[in-house]
Amino acid sequence: MDKLYWIVCEDKDTTLFEGRYQGRTRGAALKHLKDAVGRKSLNGLVFTITEIPVPLIREIVAEILGEVTSAANVVPLKAPEPEPKVERFDATAPASEPKVKPSKKKAEPDAKVGNPGHGDELWSKVQAHWKKCGNLRETAREFNLSPNSVKTRARRENWKGEA
Repeated sequence: MDKLYWIVCEDKDTTLFEGRYQGRTRGAALKHLKDAVGRKSLNGLVFTITEIPVPLIREIVAEILGEVTSAANVVPLKAPEPEPKVERFDATAPASEPKVKPSKKKAEPDAKVGNPGHGDELWSKVQAHWKKCGNLRETAREFNLSPNSVKTRARRENWKGEA
């Protein structure tokens, strides 16, 4: 089945070819363009080959003529959505308060800096146990913590020499 193609070819500001071609493939339309322009290659030219679907052409013609024969097949065009407002941010303009969206997360109690996931109560128990036994690995095992976490905390809070 032959398809209808719309072809436009330009060289800088000059239109070399503009027209229709009915053929089987886009490659055939390209060959037709080369023959029409009289060149073996289209390098350096700006061209477009657009397939125009025949059913769409029939619908457009029917609508223009006022004969809406296949209204069930017509897809209504939607108006483009308005573009979002573009704001300019100027370094010399007075600062406006940023719009902050409310967070849907539940409020969590503030944890001590460098204390990921564990509260002060747990670490005071860990320190007390470490003072009793004096063994880093045993303390970590007792509270299901990483030995490196206990060691880092002990260094940070200067637990050395207290055991």
